[in-house]
Amino acid sequence: MGDVHSRIIAAAAKKELAPMGFRQQGRSRLWLADRGSWLNVVEFTPSRWSKSVSLTNAAHWLWAGAGFTSFNEVVPSRLHAEFENEDQFKKSASEIAQAAHVNASLIDERFESFDAVADFVIERAQTSPDRMGPSWWGYEAGIAAGLIGRSEEAGRFLHGLTDDRVASRAARLLPLIGRLDAFRSAVNEIVEEGRVRLKLAGLQQPAF
Repeated sequence: MGDVHSRIIAAAAKKELAPMGFRQQGRSRLWLADRGSWLNVVEFTPSRWSKSVSLTNAAHWLWAGAGFTSFNEVVPSRLHAEFENEDQFKKSASEIAQAAHVNASLIDERFESFDAVADFVIERAQTSPDRMGPSWWGYEAGIAAGLIGRSEEAGRFLHGLTDDRVASRAARLLPLIGRLDAFRSAVNEIVEEGRVRLKLAGLQQPAF
């Protein structure tokens, strides 16, 4: 991160994203805004082959317990800039950071409540390609349905998982379907585990 082009990216990101509550994760190009049960994520994606930057905006569901900073919903972007000289790259980085701000605002608006999140992930799983329904999208939909008290749907999604990566994660929730308080308590534990992993402050109130 000591190189000039990375410092330029960090400065542009701080100017545009810090007022929205974003903080840089360590010395990486990943910026996170804490929304309690989920994170608004911006990645100024590097290239392996050149000094450059691309943009990824995404939402990360802490309540899904992926174990890594997954991009659960992505705002597509084709923005990309190569480093030619400092003045040129400062201008390009500023433009990309401004786009990151706009996209992050759209994500905040889209997922302004958990009901909005739940509606999105449930509909996505219901209309997903066959390979995603019994995998991550079905897993997310099952948890969301359980959290909002739609037990029958939660059971259908979570019992229908065939991807071992998510079936193993769902195992702790399956006995709790239909027991709303217990289900929410277990998901709150998942949220806190994710927050600890990312070194986020503990929530004053449970997420759910």
